[in-house]
Amino acid sequence: MKFRKNLVSALLIGGAMAVSGQASAHWSSGPFLYNDAGSNPLNLANGNLAAGVTNNGTGANASPATGTNVATGTSYGTYTQTRATSSDYGWIQGQDNTLWANSHDNKGLAFSLTGTSLVSFTVTTLGTAASVLQTQATGGTTSTPLTGLDWNPAFSIFKGLAPQSSHEGGAGNTTLANNLPGYVSWGPYASAQPYTAGTDATYEATTGNTYTGNGTWGAYRSNADWTGGRDVSTTATYGNGNLIGTSLALGGGNVSTLDYIDAASSAPGGHTVTWTGTLGPGDYSIWVGGTNAANAATQQNNYIALANHLANGGTAADATGVLLSTAIADLRKSYGFTIQTTVAAVPVPATVWLMITGLMGLLGLQKRNKMVA
Repeated sequence: MKFRKNLVSALLIGGAMAVSGQASAHWSSGPFLYNDAGSNPLNLANGNLAAGVTNNGTGANASPATGTNVATGTSYGTYTQTRATSSDYGWIQGQDNTLWANSHDNKGLAFSLTGTSLVSFTVTTLGTAASVLQTQATGGTTSTPLTGLDWNPAFSIFKGLAPQSSHEGGAGNTTLANNLPGYVSWGPYASAQPYTAGTDATYEATTGNTYTGNGTWGAYRSNADWTGGRDVSTTATYGNGNLIGTSLALGGGNVSTLDYIDAASSAPGGHTVTWTGTLGPGDYSIWVGGTNAANAATQQNNYIALANHLANGGTAADATGVLLSTAIADLRKSYGFTIQTTVAAVPVPATVWLMITGLMGLLGLQKRNKMVA
């Protein structure tokens, strides 16, 4: 979307605040799940990159009283974090060419590998009785309460990272606009519904965010490559203080294409999903969401009804507007989950062991023949 949040507009003018600290109007492939490279491709603050242990109530970094998650794993092992996604339907929308999906409805998480590794991810919902806290950034101290909700998780894995604090468009970012794969046609900022005071009111009423400018909604796919990017600026900075800059080139920091690798979803009624595979060195992201098709259809109807209500002279503040806005917000609650990341050495194939055994046998036979001779 090419719309700009008022707070971001102020940031672009004054450059006094870090983009990575903005509200949920932004999305990115962070925080990190694992990063043995010690690199910082998302330009996160250093405090978000320190090594740590699983937040299980033990260890120097554990803080169950505040719900603080520890930082990313840095060596072979298993690491667990508690996170949240904004819907139980966002992932499945990205499977539908007629809908696309709203990137704000899924949770992006990053990981980096220095070498080829065997990687496993397990996402498990918190359950209907759970009430926990989750941090907004790896190693951070700001926590948000999560109430366990009954939902079916899924995730997609991509090579590459969406830039930190992205929009679906990015103000002034024409390269991004030319590379976006598509938009949800029914959203308040869809290309079929250009920016107006009414669409702005719709978005603000249903998300709590304030925007000015022209934009679109969506640009997320869960089964295909997609492109993400952010506002360009000569003055604004990342979380680590580096300048964002004005490059519009793909790979230039403000725009990047995520290459689809694979996806996994829970069985109907299931609450755990696992993926295991071998991945080469590089930066990756995993996007977690839900698979509730009924809620996806309901939410689409909610947005269409609200857009029609505003187009017919209604307001977001009247009875119908409030009713529809509340219905939309109810389907965009925080759906908590734990994600367990395991990184290990790639096992040697059995055929290699057989070959080694055979070679050792031949060497032994050769040595025995020499001794006999």
